[in-house]
Amino acid sequence: MFLLADPTILFCQLLPLALGIFVSLGSWLFGNLHQNKLLLKLDMEEKALAGTPNPVSNLSNPSQARQVDSSSLVMESISVGPSWWQMFTGGIKGLFGGKIHSYDKMLTYGRRVVIHRLRVQAIQSGFDEVINLRVETSMISKKSKNDDKTAAYEFTAYGTAIRYSASQD
Repeated sequence: MFLLADPTILFCQLLPLALGIFVSLGSWLFGNLHQNKLLLKLDMEEKALAGTPNPVSNLSNPSQARQVDSSSLVMESISVGPSWWQMFTGGIKGLFGGKIHSYDKMLTYGRRVVIHRLRVQAIQSGFDEVINLRVETSMISKKSKNDDKTAAYEFTAYGTAIRYSASQD
């Protein structure tokens, strides 16, 4: 029970609660600002490639009936970590089950980045298309004693890059 007689005691009683609220709101605010900044940068990079063809697909066969000159495995990877706020809300949601919406922005960002980087790599290497695209998502966790904490998610995109012959047969 809060005593109103001594302001020092009241301050000491309310300080942990105020710090908890401040840290939580700060994590939410700065985490969202940082993630929005990363998404805007990715949007600009994707728009810069808007005029070029998108050579990346999940087709298992080449899209053109032309002679294949060369092929190669192309791969990109990124690790993305959730903010403290996302881990906190994800932990609470994990107790009750269901979809953890706080991770959606981070997961979407990770997938978009690896596919975009794979596309840029294929274009810069002179490949005409990348087929059989696969995106793998792995959870990297830190386990200590009985405590299992999610530290990051790793996204790996890979596919077969194809360069067609210059002459059409």
